[in-house]
Amino acid sequence: MKWIDEFAKGSFGLFAGNTIANFQPIDFYRFFPMWYDIWVGRIAKCIRALDLQNKSFKEIKHLLPTPSNMRAMLIKIIATYPAWREKKVKDTKLVTDFLARMLIECCPKDPFAISTNPFHNEDEVKKIISNISLSQSEIEDARLLGKLNTAAGSLVHGIYNDVVTDFAWDVYGPYVLEKDEEQYTMLIRHFPDLNPKELWPLEFLSRTKELVIYNLYQGVTWEISAVGCHTISKIGNPVEGMKLFAVYGDGKLLSETEIKNLVVELSEKAEKIYKKIRSMNFEELKEKVMLQVCYQLKKLFVEAAVDWKPTGEMIERIKDRPLPKGLLPNDIMMTSVKQYREVFNIQKFEDEVLNSR
Repeated sequence: MKWIDEFAKGSFGLFAGNTIANFQPIDFYRFFPMWYDIWVGRIAKCIRALDLQNKSFKEIKHLLPTPSNMRAMLIKIIATYPAWREKKVKDTKLVTDFLARMLIECCPKDPFAISTNPFHNEDEVKKIISNISLSQSEIEDARLLGKLNTAAGSLVHGIYNDVVTDFAWDVYGPYVLEKDEEQYTMLIRHFPDLNPKELWPLEFLSRTKELVIYNLYQGVTWEISAVGCHTISKIGNPVEGMKLFAVYGDGKLLSETEIKNLVVELSEKAEKIYKKIRSMNFEELKEKVMLQVCYQLKKLFVEAAVDWKPTGEMIERIKDRPLPKGLLPNDIMMTSVKQYREVFNIQKFEDEVLNSR
């Protein structure tokens, strides 16, 4: 299965014209090599235990995170692999080929989000439109939904840090569709887990676990590169161009008052959790980030009867140890796919892992 070239094109969009110096609270490109070989080996164990190599995305989608999250996992595995303590080639190939295949099956039109994140096919989009209750949008509605998106995203950055943001914030589309003889472009902003009780006390979490925002636009074009939360409008004004919308919290259609109340709640929770994170010392942050990373695949691990939490060996690898030097140069500006392939070790990964027998 040949997928690495398309992956490189899609993931490059996440870093184009950018450096990697600003990830918070920990530089995961130096942190993950300390223990990722163990975690990836455990993922491989789950894949084998459940015979996932021989199962389709449709059969196991309830066990998997969002497409953006799977792409981000690939980025982190590939970029950090050269610095792992143990090079588990067979396990790593199994895991990365599995994630790539899941993306090819769930987003066949653009698996690695070169410019879109088409998680739903045409029939699914039609079903969504027929099942949701859309309202006409005024300028104030668009601004309110902008505040809701910002507040939810801020809380996600606290709950999951800047390390696994993509696990709890994805954007699907853009989908071109027709409703009542009018043509629209739809984005679906999805926050699948704002209430991970396994990671934080309730005082830091939203009462709403899953939040879905449906936005239908006219005169606005969108681009999504690699991960959904980096959606950008290329043409048009999203505030003026939003014509229809619906907001659902845990499957319930939310009223304007409920949306406003949710904005306040999410903003307050985000502020509270940021204060907590800033008060944590380095050792606490390392353990928290490790737990957040492992939580991404909790459903899969539980199904395979494997403990999803960090093992004693993983914790021992990071305990009282500084982040190792080097691996990826933080201050290099990414300007081409060729440069990105070299700096992020993509060519090396293809040669050593994907081409191995």
